[in-house]
Amino acid sequence: MAGALSLAVTACSGGGKDGRGAGAVSPAALATCRQVFGAKNVDALRAEFGEGLRAYDRSLADMKERLVAEARGWTAGDDDLRRTTYRPCQIQERAKGSDGWVTSTVAWSMWDIEFLSSTKDVQPWHKVVDGVYVSPRRRIEGTSLVMTCTIPGSAAGQGSGLPLEVSVNEEDRKAGEGVSTEQLLKSLAESARGLVGCQEKPVLPDDLMP
Repeated sequence: MAGALSLAVTACSGGGKDGRGAGAVSPAALATCRQVFGAKNVDALRAEFGEGLRAYDRSLADMKERLVAEARGWTAGDDDLRRTTYRPCQIQERAKGSDGWVTSTVAWSMWDIEFLSSTKDVQPWHKVVDGVYVSPRRRIEGTSLVMTCTIPGSAAGQGSGLPLEVSVNEEDRKAGEGVSTEQLLKSLAESARGLVGCQEKPVLPDDLMP
C-alpha cells in the first residue's frame, strides 16, 4: 500500500502568543505537548533542552474532529490512500550552537493490519501485541507505531483496514540522555487512541522495539 500521497498539516506555533515575548515558552503549547507525550516526559525534555526550549502545537480538538471524520468517511472499496498527517506537538531546542528537536505525528496509516501481519515484505515492522506494529527509525517518519483503531460509526473493517499510525521523529538529541524514544512513542500512542476514541486498547509494553 505504499506510494500514497500524504498531505501534511503544518504545526501551529505556540511561541510568543501569550504576551510574554517572542522568546517565551507558550504555556498553552506546553500543556498540549504534555497531553501528547505525558507530563513527566515533557519535563524530562525541558531539562534536556534547557532554557532554549520552544514548544509548537496544533489544536487537539481540531485534530480529533478531522481524524474521526476521515475514519467515518472511509470505505474499503473506495480508499484512494490519501492521508492527512497531523503534528500535534513539536519541542525544539533553539539554543546557541544547537538545534535539537522532537516531533510527533498522527495519521491514519497507509498500511493495513492484514499487510503488516503478513510474512513477506514487512521486515521493517515488528509485532508488539495483537494489532500493534512498530517500525524502527525511518528516514522521514522517524519511529512509527501502527495500531488497530475502530471508530464508532465507521464502516465495517475500518479498524484494521484504516489503522492509526503515530510517529516520533528526533534530531540532535544526546544518545541515552533523558526520556527515550520508546517512552515518547508509547505515550503518544496511548494519548492518540484515547483522543480519537479507539475501541481497541491493548496494553502496550515499555519495550516496544525488537
